[in-house]
Amino acid sequence: MADMEALARKHWLGDAAKWSDDVAARVLKHVVAAGGEMRPRVQQLERQQYLERYVWPHYDRARESPAAALTLLLVANEKQQQGLESSLWTLFSANSARFDQLFDDSVALLLRAIDGTADADAGLVRLAVVQFLIVCFGALEVDVVRAACLRLVGVSVWYHLLESRRERELAQWPQVRRLWRHASRRWTAGKRATAEEAARLCRERDVIARLVWDAADGDSVYVEKVVELLVDLGSQLPTRRFVGVLLDDMQAAELLAPRVSLELARRLRACVAFPVSDVGGQPLAPEAARAAWYRRAAELQLAAYKLGHGGESEEELGSGGESNKELESSGDADELATLWAGSAGLLGSTSEFTAVLQRLSEPALRALAAAVNVRLANPRGQFERALVERLLAARYAHFEPEPMGVYPDEQLLYGRAVTAADAFGRDGALYAGLPLPKLGLQYLSVLDYLQRWFALLRVEMGGAVRTDLDAAVTRMQPCARDDDANAVGFAGWTRMALPISALAVVDVQRARVGEHQPSRVRADLSVDLSGFAESLRAEWAEVRVHDVLVLAQVRADGSVARVRGCTVDARLDAQGSVVEQFDGSADRGFRVALDPEQYARDTTADPDVYAALNVVMRRRAAENNFTPVLETVRALAAAPPELPAWLRPIFLGYGDPAAAVPRLFGAEVNLGDTFVSADHAQASFAQYASVEVAGEFAEGATCVVAYPEDTGGVVRVTASSGDPAWVASDVQAPRRNALAFTPAQVHAIASAQREGLTLVVGPPGTGKTDVAVQLVSALYHAQPGETILLVTHSNQALNQLFAKIVALDIEPRHLLRLGHGEAELDADERFSRAGRIESFLDRRLELLAQVARLAASLDVPGEFGDSCASARFFLVAHVRVRWEAYRRGQQDVFPFERFFEAELGRPLFPPGCDAAAVASGCYAHLERMFDELAAVQPFELLRGSAERSRYLLARQARIVAMTCTHAAMRQEELARAGVRFSTVVVEEAAQMLDIEAFVPLTLAPALKRLVLIGDHNQLPPVVQSPGLRAFARMEQSLFARLVRLGVPYVELDRQARARPEIAALYRFRYRGLGDLQPHVAQGAFAQPNPGFKHAFQFVNVGQQQQGESEPTPHFFQNLAEAEFVVAVFRYMCAQGYDARRVALLAAYNGQRMLLLDVLRRRCPELPMPRVSTVDQFQGQQADYVLLSLVRTRRVGHLRDLRRLTVALSRARLGLYVFGCRALLDSCFELQPVMAELLRNGDALTLVPEGHQSQPVIVDDVDSMAAVL
Repeated sequence: MADMEALARKHWLGDAAKWSDDVAARVLKHVVAAGGEMRPRVQQLERQQYLERYVWPHYDRARESPAAALTLLLVANEKQQQGLESSLWTLFSANSARFDQLFDDSVALLLRAIDGTADADAGLVRLAVVQFLIVCFGALEVDVVRAACLRLVGVSVWYHLLESRRERELAQWPQVRRLWRHASRRWTAGKRATAEEAARLCRERDVIARLVWDAADGDSVYVEKVVELLVDLGSQLPTRRFVGVLLDDMQAAELLAPRVSLELARRLRACVAFPVSDVGGQPLAPEAARAAWYRRAAELQLAAYKLGHGGESEEELGSGGESNKELESSGDADELATLWAGSAGLLGSTSEFTAVLQRLSEPALRALAAAVNVRLANPRGQFERALVERLLAARYAHFEPEPMGVYPDEQLLYGRAVTAADAFGRDGALYAGLPLPKLGLQYLSVLDYLQRWFALLRVEMGGAVRTDLDAAVTRMQPCARDDDANAVGFAGWTRMALPISALAVVDVQRARVGEHQPSRVRADLSVDLSGFAESLRAEWAEVRVHDVLVLAQVRADGSVARVRGCTVDARLDAQGSVVEQFDGSADRGFRVALDPEQYARDTTADPDVYAALNVVMRRRAAENNFTPVLETVRALAAAPPELPAWLRPIFLGYGDPAAAVPRLFGAEVNLGDTFVSADHAQASFAQYASVEVAGEFAEGATCVVAYPEDTGGVVRVTASSGDPAWVASDVQAPRRNALAFTPAQVHAIASAQREGLTLVVGPPGTGKTDVAVQLVSALYHAQPGETILLVTHSNQALNQLFAKIVALDIEPRHLLRLGHGEAELDADERFSRAGRIESFLDRRLELLAQVARLAASLDVPGEFGDSCASARFFLVAHVRVRWEAYRRGQQDVFPFERFFEAELGRPLFPPGCDAAAVASGCYAHLERMFDELAAVQPFELLRGSAERSRYLLARQARIVAMTCTHAAMRQEELARAGVRFSTVVVEEAAQMLDIEAFVPLTLAPALKRLVLIGDHNQLPPVVQSPGLRAFARMEQSLFARLVRLGVPYVELDRQARARPEIAALYRFRYRGLGDLQPHVAQGAFAQPNPGFKHAFQFVNVGQQQQGESEPTPHFFQNLAEAEFVVAVFRYMCAQGYDARRVALLAAYNGQRMLLLDVLRRRCPELPMPRVSTVDQFQGQQADYVLLSLVRTRRVGHLRDLRRLTVALSRARLGLYVFGCRALLDSCFELQPVMAELLRNGDALTLVPEGHQSQPVIVDDVDSMAAVL
């Protein structure tokens, strides 16, 4: 390692790097010499900027050196594995011609390695190039990458199809025949291609097929990488179009299956067999897929018949031309008759079909295979008989998808998928892989999308459950019982798990028609709590119906033999009777629902499995929502929802990215009360040639904007003072918008009013929440017959958003907040379902009392305040009759004057008022009052709470708010209730998993508008498993995916959170982010931070004392930084800062805990500031932030600029960053940030006596102690 440090400093870390082939050779030798420990050395090259500063700038010269190309690929692959591919593509995109050359060189290098003519290590070359292809095909949104990659998967790959298969495909797709002819003419040097170009085209034509042939004889690591590449190619329509046919023709899945794990082989088979038209791209319905299989079966039966009875030509007998007599004499005719005369179902049974094939003579077997286009050889020689049998049987096998179980089992928890995903990247393997689907930009269909997500969510559940179960088993200390060596006892205990006293299956109901598993399976489970404390008994008493429990068979040695899951159906007392609440007895029981499909498999394979289960584990409520979420995804996969035609292509990743985006040019948009004044409206369209504002623009005016056909036209804003009902403002004053939105915010609000997909990128402090609130308000008023679904990731964000909506001019009766977080909502009313129903009934009494008072004021006898029906009669028979008489002049006195004067407590018509306007406003108020009574009437008629709840959801609520988790858990219930949304607004969209944003869309089958608001430049969704995060790309949100696909978005461009100089630290991450003036130049923003020379500063702690430490894996701490940060906090308190306005942030949780410990030791007398990790503090802010970066040896996850953006954007007035300058300076990705951070030096500059005093330079903890 030290040798490489010296080599790097000499040749490329200096000011003038000069290329040398010898240096590249030494670098490669250094890497290869590590053998199985190559990756640390490749990581060292990556940290030393070998790619950016040496080999890539000189690649035009370096490409002649195999060592240069190979080391470049190794480092490029490493950057992708560390999640730094964005900087990689930025680098490559800056020189597209050079990247094209690199890509072609890589393919040529791979083919030479396959041929055995590579100058470098052939095995390493093959691995590196295949991994590079995987990386490139995962970034097709990058123009330069897409152009290079698609050349490898064009129609030219059909050169390697069997000729009969190729002709059949070309006959089916005439438009492809023209492409084929054009491509095939350029493989030979001549008029259409130079020799060099023809050679390149041949390489591109051959590489996929040759990879498959080569992998069939390769080592397992290499074959797994090839399979991963093939699955990636088959998982996107642009790459599958021609390659899918090739893989099917070559039967790549069967060729490679013996050399990879069962899970990976199954993944490739599922990919090739997926029901989609490879060339056309259309999903195949089950009926179409079944019909295609029967056509293939009929072809085989016809071929068997001809072989057994003689064909019209020798070719029909297959290669070899065996005669009918030869077949009969060998006994083959009888076996062939079994095929052609028997049921087609025999072909679908792999075991039965294989048995027939094994009885055929070898000539007959090969003749039959050739007749149905099954390959008998590859370029390396003839296939053995066993392989031909396997290929022929596999051609007709029915592919059965994996069971979609929603409960954990031992195969999931302790199988390769979960264990390898949790340990991913920790074993030092150069290119680790997993038998899991990946989440990319594109999907074959909605079914493909749901199946991939189900598989990954299940693995995530398995990892979480395994961690909890292992911890519980360890604490329970299983051991052999003294009285029975074959029984298991437990010497310890844990709060989350108990030994099972008894478990018996008590209810197995018969299968539904067409199914094989029971329709329901229930068991009774009992536990004994007699030896436990009352607090633990109380916790187990809180286990509720619908909670999920984990059942396990634990052996005496602590290993787990079996795992099953169940859902609580009921609570049982000691006698087995169903009870609502447990009594004081120590014996507790639960009636639980088991997985019927799992039970059916168990009764066949191991009937005693349930009797052997001896531990039951519960999980915390916040972590125990996997099963309902998986049930939702499984149900959607069973009947994939139809997305709206305008959304489906872009959701799946195809078509014009801008096609679904609303077009404002030439449109007329109702923006409601978005503008606070005529000047505000005028300033909101500066990008247009001119703006005309017309109409009465009073406070709270409703505005309609007519957009021109282009920016050279005139924007016309027409304002009206609104509903005359509000003239009687004393009766019910409206709540109007008071925010002067910026032009970008106005554009986002306007776009959201139009039908289509609106993406809003909100950098820190740009008012994303206010935009969401206003666009919802505008839609509510402009589209009175439509309903809006409002979704966020967290309850905290949802409550903040909902509270702002409640404060606007929106009728409370139209608002509904679902989920447990409603209890924390800061509002005067309850907006849960029960709260809304109660509110409706209370409001009914209030309105009926007003009706009774109105009737009395009109001297109309009768009990009109008894019911909504009688009130409606009173409206029609008396109120409207009197109003019409007054309006026509038949009555001089306003008939309702007495009523309103009694309500207001003052004269209704003061001198000088507009009597007609006041009267109109008052009558409009009465109409609204009776309309509200009509809306309440169903709650008077419906008596059951369930009926009232369904009616509330389906007919009353117009704005429904919930978290994405609640939507996923309650999707089926909400769909059954008849909820149909027209608009879905998703806030915090960049923090949601893709599937979490998708599920709410299934509640809007007639979706008109989808608004996604978020910031993909900040932290993505949280995924705990490193394998799911890095390999499967599970942390990609729908928001980020659409941005990557190139969907146009509106970016808010004025921040009002931070001082301009602090905002400058992360401004480079956004396009044109400015400051909201004069807001950021007033008040506290205009004052310096007391005691500090600068508003922000980087403080170099360097390698003081021991630097970073790691007491346990991934638990990073830095005592020097912690002491320094706490010392600065003490100094701030001495300067008069309020501790509640200060936040201490750490890049790692270990440092957060260390900061808390140091705070308690150093300043117990001071108020505690907020102490958090950067990740946990996303979405929050503080006036002053002290940030500890912790690391001194490796930069760690701060290389992810999204995390750094969050870290630097939390402070409003002061930001002080503590870290190791030498380490951060060496990081390529952090150079823009470091250049800005170091503008004020790297030593803390204080002014304890005020800003006019002499500054004090503090460069270590001891200096800080002197100041204190």
